[in-house]
Amino acid sequence: MTHWQGGRYRDLFQYASFRWFWFGFTFSAVGDAMTRIALIWYVYQSTGSAQAVGWLLLCYTGPVVLSGLFAGSLLDHFDRRMVMLIDNTFRGAVVASIPLLSIIGHLALWHIYLVAIVYGCLMMITLAGGPALIPSLVPQDRLATANALETLSYTVSGVVGPPLAGLLIARFGAPSVLVIDALSYATFALALTRVRATVEPITQEQGGVKTYRLKDAVSLLLKNNVLLSTTLMFMTFNVGEGFLSVWLPVFSDRVLQGGPELYGVLLGALAVGEMLGSVVAGSVVLPLSLGTLICLAQVLSGVSLGLVLLGPNLWSAATGLILLGIFSAPLTIWAQTLRMQIIPEQLCGRTFALLRTLMQSAGPLASAGAGALLSMLGIPAMIGLSALLIGVPGLLGYGVKQLRQPEERLSKAEEETL
Repeated sequence: MTHWQGGRYRDLFQYASFRWFWFGFTFSAVGDAMTRIALIWYVYQSTGSAQAVGWLLLCYTGPVVLSGLFAGSLLDHFDRRMVMLIDNTFRGAVVASIPLLSIIGHLALWHIYLVAIVYGCLMMITLAGGPALIPSLVPQDRLATANALETLSYTVSGVVGPPLAGLLIARFGAPSVLVIDALSYATFALALTRVRATVEPITQEQGGVKTYRLKDAVSLLLKNNVLLSTTLMFMTFNVGEGFLSVWLPVFSDRVLQGGPELYGVLLGALAVGEMLGSVVAGSVVLPLSLGTLICLAQVLSGVSLGLVLLGPNLWSAATGLILLGIFSAPLTIWAQTLRMQIIPEQLCGRTFALLRTLMQSAGPLASAGAGALLSMLGIPAMIGLSALLIGVPGLLGYGVKQLRQPEERLSKAEEETL
């Protein structure tokens, strides 16, 4: 039976530590979205080169492949709250250097690339630190709602950050926008000083506690069918979305003949759908296991993207992208809730860093080869391929017996795989 429980969000904010964490995290996510747009625009305006923008995006995403696993080790060895606090303080100072250098007239292009590299090297500390810290801030029966709010932070940043950055860039210039991001890092760091975990992380120095290493996270991933299947499903999903990020601007310009304005509208439609999906996933209790819901939502995501092929026109494209956002946003929420029930607390940092590094790297790598595929296959075939890569893994995942099991049986899976 389906239950609407909108009060779950209100109840969750009664936990002061989670409330401080979420507001700081959300402001920081909006600031990061604004900085990304500002730096892309600055590089393109300074060079007039799409290749220069491509190098910037590589600086943003490339370092995480190597640094992500190191971030997981830090999160498991030390107080996660303190690691995130130091990270935000340092990154805030690095971001603040851009408007400062601009004011004194010494801003060079290499400064922009360096800031992007620093961001790429350290982004996994917060990206993996969030889900590693959340289970110690809220009761277990509130995890799904807490994960929904974390996902909502990213979707809010996608809706609010880019248009706000565009307005500020036009009025004050791109470097000035980074002042807001620097303030958001400072705000998040301050918020983390008010966070108090209800269960302190167990460190390796405590007697009688097993010492976990990266190989244990890898072993857990490979042996646990729930972790392995959802990771592979989401990596394939991200390949499809990586393709989408390449063909969507071309589709907007050449097929719909709307140019960059329409491209922004379609991205906004996807972000609005993601926001709606996040809100609903945290408020509605459905009479299916989380694993079954993940499979169903991923299939519906693929079907939704296929709607873009109908017409093609603005309405079918916008409808398909809104539905894609609605069905895809809960995937992370539900999967993260499952993972929190499986992964030992002492291994959360390494495991979440490993999983998110694998999944985060799939999209950019796919985007790198999507241009060549687009020229060979054409836009309709690329849309269809994206839809298949997004939707088919849901059908395959439903064949994994453990993924269809009720959540209360997952603790046994943990015991068997450690």
